Amino acid sequence: MRVYFANHSTAPVNLGGAERSLIRLVEDWRARRPDLEILFLTKAPAGQFIAALRSRGWDFRAFRFRGWAVPSEQPAPAAERAAFATVDYAAVRSMIAEMERVRPDLVVTNTLVAPWAAFAAAALDIPHAWFVREYGDLDHGLQFQSGRASTIHDIGLLSQAVFTNSYALKAHLSQHLDGDAVTVVYPRVDADTVRRSAALVPALPVFAGDAPGLKVTVVGRVEPGKGQYRVIDALGLLETRGIRASLCIVGSWKEPGYDVELRDRARALGVAERVHFVGEQDNPYPFIAAADVCVTPSTLEAFGRTTLEYMIAGRAVVASDAGGSAELVVPGDTGSLFDLDDPRSLSDALAEYAADPDLALRHGAAAARRADEILGGANGNDAAIDRLESLVGGPAYRLPDIARYWFELPDAYSSLGATSARMALGLLASRLRTRTGLVGRAARRPGAVLKRLAGR
Repeated sequence: MRVYFANHSTAPVNLGGAERSLIRLVEDWRARRPDLEILFLTKAPAGQFIAALRSRGWDFRAFRFRGWAVPSEQPAPAAERAAFATVDYAAVRSMIAEMERVRPDLVVTNTLVAPWAAFAAAALDIPHAWFVREYGDLDHGLQFQSGRASTIHDIGLLSQAVFTNSYALKAHLSQHLDGDAVTVVYPRVDADTVRRSAALVPALPVFAGDAPGLKVTVVGRVEPGKGQYRVIDALGLLETRGIRASLCIVGSWKEPGYDVELRDRARALGVAERVHFVGEQDNPYPFIAAADVCVTPSTLEAFGRTTLEYMIAGRAVVASDAGGSAELVVPGDTGSLFDLDDPRSLSDALAEYAADPDLALRHGAAAARRADEILGGANGNDAAIDRLESLVGGPAYRLPDIARYWFELPDAYSSLGATSARMALGLLASRLRTRTGLVGRAARRPGAVLKRLAGR
């Protein structure tokens, strides 16, 4: 059996949850089927994801492409969108060529962001499955080029099976595609590795000062959507109630100066000396083990991998009541949920643990048992692999043959030189209302005028 896997990220700093989940899925699949032939279709240039593939000896092809979900803070004008489309279409054509050279039995896309492998599979009538591991716009601030509903609908149209990493995300997608075609697969986390690593000595001091009070750890990228500021605010509210608590923030930040902004926020609340940034850690688990309670304060997590890791390590978890983490935590048994719209609800949850340290221990022990149940349940990789293998040899959505012709057009027009541009202008001239000097200017500067006409 030959399977191609499409990934959307170079992982420039570290592997994200989507990349780690994909790698573990493939490892588990190859453990079951040693003869499984695999190839990764991933994004260039080389980053941590390609480094991870190389370290495992896995074959890959890297392509330049953008996607149909892009950062909303970068709205592109028409000319740039055309340029991006040329690159994306080139990636599709290259993927089609790769699939024609050695035809896979199945293609698996591991992202909401880029559909190009799905298009290539559909052009060749190859079964396709889609793993959606993020909301896109709601959690990462991306902008869907054709709108959220249209994008999700197309995911369903182009796939014989869709997988999500939580029931919360399944419900979200089911608004726009057939929910019966969606299977929930929780990411596989190696519990033994987490617990063994948590027992090691942390690389840095975890909490500042000799009397930290309630010890709280948050692991994840340091950015607004991950919500570290909410925990800082909660420490400030605890301070006004005479409750001492300290925070360890583990993770890197992409936005220059955001850590300074958070330090300033803590300073304004009078808790700066008890907020400790330790940065990205190869082994974050000792920092989790050093805490009394861990928090997932994200605005919205599709799954909440760190939530599960907190639980595996035997720590009580306080998580936001939206997204996947809310279905992992059992309030009053393994931790608490707080209301994103009520800042005091997080501080109240932490205050309860500060008042009763034994409660944190009981909830942590229950969280570890709950984690084992989740990992050993029916939502694991074994069920996903069974579903994926059932698609091989089955029907696939097929694009009309004209699609191959359209995929060639952007590259053809991107190669137009000045002479070809003048010829194109000659064809356009009879359809345009001539304005003074337009044709003359076009003959001298065809590129500029074509760009101007494109914006009309």
